[in-house]
Amino acid sequence: MPKQKPGRAVAPFKSNTNLAKPSQRFAVGDTEIHPLQLYRNLERHPRGAGPWTGEPDKLAWVDARTGMSCIILRQANGTLGGYVAVAPNHPLWGFAYDAIPAELDISAHRGLDYSESCREYERESIAICHVSERRRSGRTHPGGGEWNKSGDNTWWFGFGCDKPGDLVPHGYKPPRHREDGEVYRTIDYVYEETCALARALNALDDGCAPSSGVPLAPRATDTTPDKA
Repeated sequence: MPKQKPGRAVAPFKSNTNLAKPSQRFAVGDTEIHPLQLYRNLERHPRGAGPWTGEPDKLAWVDARTGMSCIILRQANGTLGGYVAVAPNHPLWGFAYDAIPAELDISAHRGLDYSESCREYERESIAICHVSERRRSGRTHPGGGEWNKSGDNTWWFGFGCDKPGDLVPHGYKPPRHREDGEVYRTIDYVYEETCALARALNALDDGCAPSSGVPLAPRATDTTPDKA
């Protein structure tokens, strides 16, 4: 018989507490990962039963294929977003998401809408950032090495799932939203999109896209990202 994946329901009474354990495995998509952060945020989690039932509100991990730091985070409107960090030596470090040349084809779920440095001063349960696993607890992540080696020098790119056609759990919704074809983007979907974004960012080398050879413009780290 095939090995059964572990359940992934997150206890609601442990809101804002990191539930990840060193040896824990978390089922997402068609695989299992070692979660480094696993949070349930009651103020953001949609009420009532739905496709979000059993989903955490923040999941952080290191992508096994690329070694890049990744986060899935629920927004205040109940939708999920995916985020990937790049180190200072990455050719897109410091770029605003809308300044990335279209020819590089760096995208996820209908386009990026987030680019910002590590939000180290926000509450960890909602921050798009990570404290070094070694510095925080004296442990390394299960894949080896330090979690988020670059510390607060990482630059994050991301996307939200509140675009046209996406079902937004919180706020006013017209009664025909399901008939109009709106779809809730589940954590499995967002995981796959986040991993695809990590692969695209990881593929960049020597300041150009391997497939197109498009040179990158100078970095614009002194500009303010359009979306916080």
